[in-house]
Amino acid sequence: MSGSNTISRCPKCNAENVLRGKAMTTNLSCYYCNIYYTIGKYKTEMVTFNHKEEPVLPIGLKGRIDNVVYEVMGFVVKKERRYKYSWNEYLLFNPFHGYAFLSTYDGHWNFIWPIEDTPPPNENDFYYTFEGTRYDLYQKYSADVVYAKGEFFFDVFEITESTANREFIAPPFLYGVEKSDDSLLSFKGEYVTRREVAKAFDIDLSTLPPKQGIGYTQPTGTSFSQRSLVTVTAILIGVALIIQLFFNSTAEEKEVFQGRYSQTEMNEQKFIKTESFNLSGGEKSVEVDIWAPVSNDYFFAEFSLINEETGAEYSFAKEIEYYLGYEDGESWSEGSTYGEAFISQIPGGRYHINIYPEFGRNAHEFTIRVIRDVPSNMNFMILAIALVIVPVIFGIRKRVVEGRRWQDSNYSPYDS
Repeated sequence: MSGSNTISRCPKCNAENVLRGKAMTTNLSCYYCNIYYTIGKYKTEMVTFNHKEEPVLPIGLKGRIDNVVYEVMGFVVKKERRYKYSWNEYLLFNPFHGYAFLSTYDGHWNFIWPIEDTPPPNENDFYYTFEGTRYDLYQKYSADVVYAKGEFFFDVFEITESTANREFIAPPFLYGVEKSDDSLLSFKGEYVTRREVAKAFDIDLSTLPPKQGIGYTQPTGTSFSQRSLVTVTAILIGVALIIQLFFNSTAEEKEVFQGRYSQTEMNEQKFIKTESFNLSGGEKSVEVDIWAPVSNDYFFAEFSLINEETGAEYSFAKEIEYYLGYEDGESWSEGSTYGEAFISQIPGGRYHINIYPEFGRNAHEFTIRVIRDVPSNMNFMILAIALVIVPVIFGIRKRVVEGRRWQDSNYSPYDS
């Protein structure tokens, strides 16, 4: 649009403004004295500005967005009426694709374009479904223009001050509605990064304002939803469960030794040595079951499973206690007379167990049983917990991020 011979004379300073938008331009700020006026209407009321701000994307700058070359036509600073926060908007134009906007707040950018033939949401809707995606209401607001520079295809003051705005979000997208007494405009937007803006307009990234906080349409950095993550986790747990059931069904669970011992057998010795027994096969699990007839008493022992051929030793300890009584008209009990120890990956060979027992006051005997190749659900449980932790952490992180995203909204789903 640059180089047009269409000229508008400023009603204040009488300077000639060469219009980039040619006949499409209806309003502009004078390039010389910066007053804002409507072409063809030389009103005595011309808008002057107390606020002044230079756009980081200069008027006339061209950039490529979605493979379309746009020219920066106008720059506006708007202020929300109730909470008094302000943001900037750039009017972009392409002669074949029409106009669009770049909106920026706290270093976050959205590329916005008008859409037609779309039924708007109802006035009191808190969400809206557009193109199969649910958008949640983020804000309702009215605003005023505090500064304008460049050319416009409409009166930005009249449009801005006469419309009530609603914005719905589905990051990285937004859906907005601008409604006045005689018009209704819908638009869609998408979050763009500072780096993408700098690249599109071929400017230095450092010239753009730094990013602060989380933008209300800023994506969270993940390409999948929590629901899909939960689904994948459930599938993986299901596969692990099938594998676990297979191992459980093929485990031999063979008893290779059983012995009963009493305190009187120890004499002056400090330990009991069992008879030798064979553990067949390669590296397989071993379970040692212990029974002690304790009652309001305990039994404790340290065990050493010893390979008689290599001298390898596998040690573990086990305490058994069982207490019961009668109180306030009810009987109670806690503990058990049974305990078990599980040792994984024990090589085959000839073994015996050294037992170092500690007896209580009443029980003076115990029984042990050794079982070879016993399936364990522990690995499955650890894997399942590890898999569940991932979506839990993801959910916590998402709630924190989304809570920060929605903290400035009156319609936050994260308010307690």
